[in-house]
Amino acid sequence: MLKIDRKTERFSLLDTPTLADVSITERYDLQEFICNSPDAFFSEIGLKLFLLGKEIEPSPNVQDRIDILAIDKEGRCVVIELKRGNNKLHMLQAISYTGMISQWTPDDLLRLLDENEQEPLVEFLEVDRDDINREQRIVLVAEAYDYALLIGAEWLSEKFGVDITCCRIAVAKDGSTNSEYLVCSNVYPAPELVKESVARGRKHTVTSEVQWPDWKTALAGVANSAVSLYFEQEVSANRESYLRKRILRYRVGGKRRWFLAARNKNAYLWQQGRFEGDVEFWQKGLSRPGDVKPVKSGQCLRLFLYTTDDFQFFHNAASGQLQATEWLDTTDDGIDEGVNGDD
Repeated sequence: MLKIDRKTERFSLLDTPTLADVSITERYDLQEFICNSPDAFFSEIGLKLFLLGKEIEPSPNVQDRIDILAIDKEGRCVVIELKRGNNKLHMLQAISYTGMISQWTPDDLLRLLDENEQEPLVEFLEVDRDDINREQRIVLVAEAYDYALLIGAEWLSEKFGVDITCCRIAVAKDGSTNSEYLVCSNVYPAPELVKESVARGRKHTVTSEVQWPDWKTALAGVANSAVSLYFEQEVSANRESYLRKRILRYRVGGKRRWFLAARNKNAYLWQQGRFEGDVEFWQKGLSRPGDVKPVKSGQCLRLFLYTTDDFQFFHNAASGQLQATEWLDTTDDGIDEGVNGDD
C-alpha cells in the first residue's frame, strides 16, 4: 500500500509486516476484529452477509470449531475460515465444516441467535425461513494461498458449483502515526471476472431448481392446516400470487399493500406503508398481538398469522374494511417480498 503525500505529490511505501510480526492471532485478534465490525469487513471483501456467530461447533462428533459463521441474503450459510500465513489444509478444513453445516435445519441456525437478533435477520434475508441453508458457501481468509489451493478452488467451483471465495489480507502500517490498516483483496474469483460473467448472463454459482411445480405441491409440506387451507382457498379464487416463494399479494387502489408468505407453522405477513392506528388494529384482531411490529424504520409492519380466525380477520380487513383506508405513506408501488425481483 502506498501513502499519498499531496504536498509533494509523491507516494511513499507503508510498512507491510506479517500478522505474526504485529502479534495478530487468528482467534484472539483477527476473529475478534471481524466479529466486532462485521459489516465493515464484509463490505470490504464485497459480500453482503449477516453474522451468526464465532467458534461454532459444526457437529457434536468433532472438537473443532468454525471460525466465523454467517448467512447471505439468499439464505446460504457461509463458513468463514481464517488463517495467518499460508496453510495447505485451509480449504479442506472449510469443506469439512461446510459438509457438517449442510445437515443443519433452519431452526438449528436460528438457535444461534437470541430473540432480539432474529428480527434483524428476518429483515436481512430475501428468502422464506424454510429456504435457509438449502445451499452453502465458503470464504477463506489468509495472508497467502498456494497455487494448488487456488486451482482446487477453481475446479470445485467450475466443475461442481461449489461457491468459494479466497480473500487475501495484509497489514499495512504507517510508521509516522503508528496507524495500522488491513488490506483485503479477493484473489478467487477475480471480482472483474465475476462482474463480467454476471453482465453476460453466465451462471457463476449453481442455482437451485424450481422447488414446487404447482401450489398443491408447495403446500403439501406445510404443517399448519390453517395456512394451507387459506392459501388453497385464495389460489382457487385466483388471488395474485408468486408460486416460487409461496406468496399471495393484496392491493389497495392498485398498489400492493400486503404480501403473505406461507411457512411451515405460520404465514408471514408484510404490510407496505402505514395507516392510522394500524398496530392497534392488528393487535386487537390477531391471536398473537405481540408479534405485530413496525419495521423498515417504522415505514412498514411485520406480523404473523397462525389460526383460522387470524386468516379470516386478515382476509376481511384486506379485502373489505381496509380498502377505503387512508394510507400515510407516499411510497412508490413496490413491496419488499423477501425475493430478488418480481415474477
